[in-house]
Order: sequence, then structure tokens, then C-alpha cells
Amino acid sequence: MNLRILGLRFASAMSVALLFGSATTLFSQKKPELSGWIRMGMLKVHEEHEGESFYAAKLQFEVKLDKTLEAQIDLRAASTRHEIELREAYLKADVGKGLNLDFGQHKKRFGFEYQKSKENLRTVERTLVYRYLETFGFAGREMNFRYYRTTKERERPSGYSISLGYSEAHDLNVIGRWQRLRALGSFTLALNGLAQRDKMDNGAQMVWGLGLDLARDTEAHHLELEAFAGQDPFQSEFERDFGAGRKVYFTGGKFLYSHRFVISAATGKVFEPVFVTSFLAKDLDQYEVNTIELLPGVNYWFSPYARLSLNADFVLTNSPGNTNERTSVGSNYVLQMEVRW
Repeated sequence: MNLRILGLRFASAMSVALLFGSATTLFSQKKPELSGWIRMGMLKVHEEHEGESFYAAKLQFEVKLDKTLEAQIDLRAASTRHEIELREAYLKADVGKGLNLDFGQHKKRFGFEYQKSKENLRTVERTLVYRYLETFGFAGREMNFRYYRTTKERERPSGYSISLGYSEAHDLNVIGRWQRLRALGSFTLALNGLAQRDKMDNGAQMVWGLGLDLARDTEAHHLELEAFAGQDPFQSEFERDFGAGRKVYFTGGKFLYSHRFVISAATGKVFEPVFVTSFLAKDLDQYEVNTIELLPGVNYWFSPYARLSLNADFVLTNSPGNTNERTSVGSNYVLQMEVRW
């Protein structure tokens, strides 16, 4: 390991440690706000005989130092890992008029789903395209600095964010997002852009990603439309080393619709069916080779803080040798109970 990588790892570790240490000191001075969730359920992979049970938990600490500065720590644990993970640790500063600064280990906010915490998604897991983006670091979590302006009905219909991030695997990246409320009727429109310096065995390459999303959210229903395109860093590197040296580009999209049927407004009981369809082509030069996701699901809310979810995530993929036939490898069924506080 060279000195540069060792130094960067040391700097990253020290940054998180300082944030954690500062927050711990603050906890002794300020009463932290606690939130989180507990999940438990069953997962069955399609065409496998046995399913498996799982459980997971999140504990989030937030401490307000004053009216403009706060610290946040997010701890996770899951039966699949058998360890406690420090998922996020960052500081947030409110600089006024809807402007904010974040610094620390937290989300890479590329695309609509990564503007939200996982418990606020309509589905149990993130959808097909996002699982693909996570594999090469376009989405996920890392050490970053983010400057952003929030939207507010009537007062601030437009908002934006720009972040500068670093990870040992992908070096530096810049992510930008602009959104406007009621841009198309009652729809919120957002544009996303990403540029990333991606490490290779013999140097580095610059890759990019673009995204567009439309969303409409009312008391009765929720609608999301998304489209993505970009350069796949892994396949581009493979083509450089073993192929014709071409760059490999991907495209994908998602449609999600959910409808809320209120059973009891007093107790918060709601029945919410969800439907998702996604499309992903990993190589535009072989567009006919692709993956389709069909996800019917349902959420039953016992209260605003407890829901039972059932998702049937069908992933249908063809191959270059036979584009007319699709396999269901990766499809799964999830039954999950979630309680949050």
C-alpha cells in the first residue's frame, strides 16, 4: 500500500473519529433526540426451496448544538452481518434562507430514492436501477461535503444541492441536483448529474451519470418516474484491458405508483398497494440484452409508526445468446414488519 492511500485512509478515519468524538462530547451537554426502527421478516429467493428469516435495527442520534448547528450519528445492526455498523456521522449547519451545509459520512444523493431514508420508501428495498448504481459507487454512502438549498411551498419552489465526495474505491466525485416544485402541473421535476474519478489498475478514468425524475405526492397516491444514463466504470475498464477499448454506457428507468386507502384516520390504519416496473440495459451497444423488474407489493400501516410489507420482486433477464428467453435469477419475495420511533 503506498503512502498516499495510507494517508487518505488515515484522514478519513480521523474525520469520522473526530465527528464521533465531538458528538459524544455534545451528548453529555445536550439531550439527544433518538429515532430509528426495528425490522424483522422472511426472505425467499425465487426457485430456492428454503427461505430465511432476518432482523435489523437502526438507532439515530441527533444533537442540536444551537439553532443553526447539529450533529447526527446513525448506527445499524443486522442478522446478516452480526456487527454494529457506523453508517453515518456528520455535522449539519443551517446558514439561513433554506441554505445548509453537511460534512461527514452520509448519503451520495444521486437520484430520487437517495433523497430519502430507506424507511420512507414505498418498497422494502431500493429498486433495480439503484441496486445497479450502488455497485460502482454512483449511489450509497461516503465522506462528502454538501451545500444545498431546500424547497418550500410558495416561498422557495426551486432547490439545489452540490456535493464533493471521496471514497478509497472511487476517488473524488461531484454530484449536483436541481429540483422545482410544480414544474409540470403538480409534478416536481429534478435533474441529477454526477462526475467521478474512478480508479483503475493503471491510472484512473473519468465517468459520468445523468438522471431525471418526476414525482407527485398527495394524500391519496404517490407517483415516481425516473430515467438514467451514464458510463459503467467497471465494464469500460474491462474493455480497455481485454476488449476493443470502447467505453460502455448504460441506461435505465423506473415507474412507481402507490395508492393509500385510509381504513381509520383516527388510528392511522392505511392499506397501500404498490407497483413498480424498472428497465435496465447495461450496455447501449447491446440494448436488446437487458433486465426488467416487476414488483407488486402492499403496505399495511397499523399506525404511522408500524407497517407490514409484502414485496414480490421479479427480476427478468435475457442473454446475448438468447434475447427471447428470460431467466428469473435474483427474483425474491419479502415479508417484513417494521416499527419505527
